[in-house]
Amino acid sequence: MMKRLLIMGCLSYLLTGCTHVIFGAVLPELLAHYDRSYSDGGMLVFLEFGGFLLGVLCMPSLIRRISRRSTITAAFGLLFFAMIAIVLLPPWPITVCLSFIAGVAFGLVESCISTFVLMAAKDNQAIAFNKLEVFFGLGALFMPIISSILIAGGLWKYGFLLLGLSALATGIVWSKLSLGEHDALLAHKADRTQRTEKLPALTKSSLTFLLLLMIVFFLYVGMENTIVNFLPSIFTDQLHASSSVSSLAVTAFWLAMVIGRIFAGVVAEKMTYFRYLAVSFAGSLLTVLIWVFSTNLWSSFAVVLLLGLFMSGMFAVALIYANQLLPGRTEQTTSTLIAAGGLGGSILPLGVGWGMDRFHVGVSIWFVLIGMCVVLGIILYSRRWNVQTSKSV
Repeated sequence: MMKRLLIMGCLSYLLTGCTHVIFGAVLPELLAHYDRSYSDGGMLVFLEFGGFLLGVLCMPSLIRRISRRSTITAAFGLLFFAMIAIVLLPPWPITVCLSFIAGVAFGLVESCISTFVLMAAKDNQAIAFNKLEVFFGLGALFMPIISSILIAGGLWKYGFLLLGLSALATGIVWSKLSLGEHDALLAHKADRTQRTEKLPALTKSSLTFLLLLMIVFFLYVGMENTIVNFLPSIFTDQLHASSSVSSLAVTAFWLAMVIGRIFAGVVAEKMTYFRYLAVSFAGSLLTVLIWVFSTNLWSSFAVVLLLGLFMSGMFAVALIYANQLLPGRTEQTTSTLIAAGGLGGSILPLGVGWGMDRFHVGVSIWFVLIGMCVVLGIILYSRRWNVQTSKSV
């Protein structure tokens, strides 16, 4: 039954990956249709990830009241409503509100399924979670390709229709799905029992480590969201590429992310989690530094591919690393870090969009460069905490 759970988890993550990038993939067309600026685009992304954050924060409360199964099913219902409504291209304020609703939906789906799979997988968490991340990347990879084709045919809005129908079908399957021994984790009584169990206390050093990782997730998701949502605009304005070609830049990024995630788990196990994260962020920093001085279309595509490879395993490895060093708190730690990422994904692109309007489109690249510097510094500093923990164990 674990295999069935992973199949449904992967399909759900495939859909959330598509939802994650759909607005960015069609952002130039969307802003042109409504005659809006990059600041408005930043606000759209801000509210989408604000909704994501709300969904993550509401998840523990909802699963206690209506069960995990009902929470997941209701989330896909919300996503269906939001996507179908956007196809109608309502007035801009309504579209922005619908992006918020979509964010709530995939925030609920991502946090609920990720904690569910990690709790069910037990000793195989790294393998299980890495599979989810691969399918998230596949969704983020396929959606820009589909969007590029639809943009070329003047049918870009129907990408939202495709996602809406997929969400409806997935929600129906989750509502009827049987997972055998794992059905208990979907039930209300199982959650009530888990609430009475005493969680391991957080020491001062453990809390410091958790706070550092929250900053890492805050910046990482903010950087990734900036890249995904503004990459087409960067290629359009700085490199004068067409809208369809610019959307393919997101495809290149996620192609590298998917390839990297296939091997990330194995590489991280051999290198240790700390070394993997340190090398990944250092490599990303150097790549973005090269990107600052890149003015050629094809060299920029090469930089985007390289950046995707370096960033591919950061989220999963950092999350599993945190759960390994903070045992017995899987649901709490996972939700906290995903929520921190959602907060960064909502706030930071808003500031980047504002900067792109008032200064230059290249502001987004400089933000990623500075963000990589800060995160690399935190990862290197966390080594001191990791060594002390290892000695105490």
